[in-house]
Amino acid sequence: MRRIAIKRKKKTWGEILFIIGMLFIPIVHFLVFWLYKNIDSILLAFQTPALNGGIEWNFENFNTLFKEFSLPDSNILRALKNTFIFFFADLFITFPLAILIAYFIYKRVPGFRTFRGIFYLPCIIAATVTATLFEYIIAGNGPVAQILGIQGIEMPALLANSDYALKTILFYTIFFGLGGNLVLLSGALNQVDKSVLESANIDGANRFQELIYMIIPLMWPTLSTILTFMFVGLFGASGPILLFTQGAYGTQTLSYWIFHQVYYGSTYYYPAAVGLFFTLIGAPIALVMRWLLSKGVDDVAG
Repeated sequence: MRRIAIKRKKKTWGEILFIIGMLFIPIVHFLVFWLYKNIDSILLAFQTPALNGGIEWNFENFNTLFKEFSLPDSNILRALKNTFIFFFADLFITFPLAILIAYFIYKRVPGFRTFRGIFYLPCIIAATVTATLFEYIIAGNGPVAQILGIQGIEMPALLANSDYALKTILFYTIFFGLGGNLVLLSGALNQVDKSVLESANIDGANRFQELIYMIIPLMWPTLSTILTFMFVGLFGASGPILLFTQGAYGTQTLSYWIFHQVYYGSTYYYPAAVGLFFTLIGAPIALVMRWLLSKGVDDVAG
């Protein structure tokens, strides 16, 4: 009995060391790259450079931010407007389209394998590759311009024109953003009990009624999770601005503005204050939406 207890004790210590070894790297990563980074960012928001070379603790960064809100040509307001455009396009266009496409693929409509490959492919290919390919296709000497040239139509510079740049990036974001949601939605659809759908078909439900009254309620836990993450990233909604325009031609978003200020600017204090301000606004919105969406999950489960 004593030998068995010793063996069990050694096995227990081995398990503990294994767990510690497996958790060491993620814990250090969390402490350094999340906890320390965010605490330091919060502290930077309340600091400004002093004349003697040191720092001063004050609310000057927030005063500057509030003053910029009143400016007619405010870069932050323009970036915030574009951020909302990307967010609502994702919420009301990309997300519903992904549900419809996932449903059609689930129902195995003619050509569903081809459509599945078309929409899944961007998820496999790196974003830089797809962005470069898309930029070549719509370039002045690209395939689209050549086809239009045959018809006597001159194609404008879509990514170098304030009238078209944001719309072009928005189209790219919608089309190439479908694949990521399709992976999750297709997995949720595969968990739907087919006997429930068969009973609905027996009762005379068409495909639209089946989607609205059967599929969506049964998928609601997955849908609510996707929606929650969308609202968590409300002020981070953006497109591949860096790859296409670097924020020029009226395409700057809030997240890219912060990146540009940090990467190309000479100070971190003001961008840190902007990030903290919108985090304090976005966090309650995300929590309220999570609470509302979770009530829907509880109703479905009930």
